Amino acid sequence: MALSAAPLSLLVVEDSELDFDLLLAILQRDHDNLGRPVRATRVEDEAGMREVFARGRIDAVVTDHNLPRFDSFAALKVAKGLDADMPVIVLSGEMSEELAVAGLHAGADDFILKSRMFRLGPALKRSLQSAETRRDRRAKALALAENEARLRELTHNLERVREEERRILAREVHDDIGTTLTALKFELARLAKDLGGTSLAVPRIAAMNDLLAHAVAASHRIQHDLRPPVLDAGLVAALEWLAKGFIERTGVAVQFEANRDEVPLAADRATALYRVAQEALANVAKYAQARRVSLQLFVAADEITLEIADDGIGFDPRMLEATPGFGLRGIVERARALDGWAEVLSTPGRGTTIMFSVPTPGATPAEEAIAQQQRAWADAS
Repeated sequence: MALSAAPLSLLVVEDSELDFDLLLAILQRDHDNLGRPVRATRVEDEAGMREVFARGRIDAVVTDHNLPRFDSFAALKVAKGLDADMPVIVLSGEMSEELAVAGLHAGADDFILKSRMFRLGPALKRSLQSAETRRDRRAKALALAENEARLRELTHNLERVREEERRILAREVHDDIGTTLTALKFELARLAKDLGGTSLAVPRIAAMNDLLAHAVAASHRIQHDLRPPVLDAGLVAALEWLAKGFIERTGVAVQFEANRDEVPLAADRATALYRVAQEALANVAKYAQARRVSLQLFVAADEITLEIADDGIGFDPRMLEATPGFGLRGIVERARALDGWAEVLSTPGRGTTIMFSVPTPGATPAEEAIAQQQRAWADAS
């Protein structure tokens, strides 16, 4: 790793001018090893260190261990407090193994005896390179964290957009298709009345009424799947309704339990928990071959957790690393988008358990307004 040709700005914490001059002479003689000239400033205490740091850039700190009003541990604390990656080398007239280990644990890059000060140049070069590596890793970790935060926000925004699209589509199904089907039902009833009970068309009208009833039921099912009005009655009621509908459709027993009758929850979190339960039950119906499902909602002071467990055939969780895994990866991403967590546990032949947990901050004014609009629409429908 090539070092910059700019002068090396060195802060030396040393009470002896003779030792300081010796240090500079050794570093000047070792110019080829460092690859750059050295510009050093000597201080003797914390106030001096802070003043020099405040004046401009410091590349490294070399500190004596024993000082009249200071020591290397205090110097390390100051330097690392101002720059966690700052290279710090400790010089000492004598050094025990315990002292060296304590210094390294405190953040020192190296510990050098004053009688072996010729090691300072190579040690300083290694420390600068190590500091550059640490800063590079820290910058990459920060960039990764920022990217993950942006991804979570994008995922959250995408879910909000999807839920809004579902709400609009559910309204259209209710207002347009539902109204049309209702009008058609009345028209068929009127036609049957006009034709009388002896018409040959009566059996066909009855068949058409049966088809219409199926279409109305499908319309209601689609509307509820897109945006169930029961969710406006509360998360617990919505999950009870979901479990009941699952039992009726599949015949699989579902035991639903909640430690609260009502859960005051922001709209996005309530919707997320409902969608996870919906997705998990859909997976059970498609793949699990289960006889029983346990659906549990646990509300704590700062988080709410949903657990869905079945006694089905299970699967190898390693498959989630290579495939979307029946939408289970989406459940994990949905949790991360809400600063929560999710876990999928499964063993072939021993069922599957999904844990989904999100923090429970209060709803924002914007979320409350959205929830009020949704409740008003549900009341109107």
